[in-house]
Amino acid sequence: MVGIKDVAALAGVSISTVSYVMTGKRPIGAKTRQRVLQAARDLGYLAKNGSPAPLNGETHFVALSSPVHDSTSYTNYCAYFLNFLKAARQLGYETLLLTEETGDEQLRSIIDTGMVDGVALMDVTMNDPRIELAQFSTIPFISIGHPMDEINVPCIDTDFIEMGEMIMQTLHRNGHDRILFIGGKKIDYERAGGANYLIRLRTSMHAAAARYGIHIDEEFTDNDDFDAAENLLERFISDKKNTAIVTQGGPLFLNNLVAATRQRGIRIPQDLSLVSAGTYTDSMGKHLRIDEFPLMPAELCQLGMNMLVHLMDGTIKRKENATLIHPIYKQRGSITSL
Repeated sequence: MVGIKDVAALAGVSISTVSYVMTGKRPIGAKTRQRVLQAARDLGYLAKNGSPAPLNGETHFVALSSPVHDSTSYTNYCAYFLNFLKAARQLGYETLLLTEETGDEQLRSIIDTGMVDGVALMDVTMNDPRIELAQFSTIPFISIGHPMDEINVPCIDTDFIEMGEMIMQTLHRNGHDRILFIGGKKIDYERAGGANYLIRLRTSMHAAAARYGIHIDEEFTDNDDFDAAENLLERFISDKKNTAIVTQGGPLFLNNLVAATRQRGIRIPQDLSLVSAGTYTDSMGKHLRIDEFPLMPAELCQLGMNMLVHLMDGTIKRKENATLIHPIYKQRGSITSL
């Protein structure tokens, strides 16, 4: 049976170096790392949980790489993670969740040690270090989320460009020509590593607004509490020209915003039209009777996991174009016609 000594001898390195490459416990130079892994492949050996195993063995595990950082929306994060976990289990796979902020080194170690059969990326940013790794990986990758630029990795997402068009078209059709857009944390819309779906939706809304002659005022908030919602509502009231609010705030912010309108005696939709866009409010949007263009974690995770399984079993070949699904509009009566 091929062992770690054989790999070390063929690669021309020490046994400890092979161990570090396989376990990821210490950083190893790229050239040495590549030499060790090539030797392992040539010999048909790869360490898996401390024991030798062939490279082509199936683990029935997939990795979900979804970095957690300071601006992570935990409502959205949990919805996507739990739906992916459910979709994977239905198809006979368990999920290894990777949350390292950059994600590439942790992911590289998981792949090189043969712990998973495939990888799904979430929260892909504009300059994501995981993309280069995905392009040259020996196991299948997919991305749940489509960035602004092509990433050369199969991906699936909601069509946020179409969503922005639908939002502005709906407001224009109802006579609104000046609106207040309330985003989340401003840094997420401006930094290169910002959330792509936020950037794409906001960009699309501005482009569509220009075509429909709608003026957009903007506000951003780092907080979801009542004070933050009340302050932004005051901004809307003091302007006296805006007739609608489009918000990307989460369910807590939406609930507090509605509570602030009630405290001020502002009626929805008679005095204020309100739309929740690119959000996941679950049952709260329905309870509050707020029109919503929601995120669709259940649909995307199921479709994404199906795609990953077909790539892993060879049913389909790697395709580099994005699969975009149409947004849905949950109309609940919070937009009035002027």
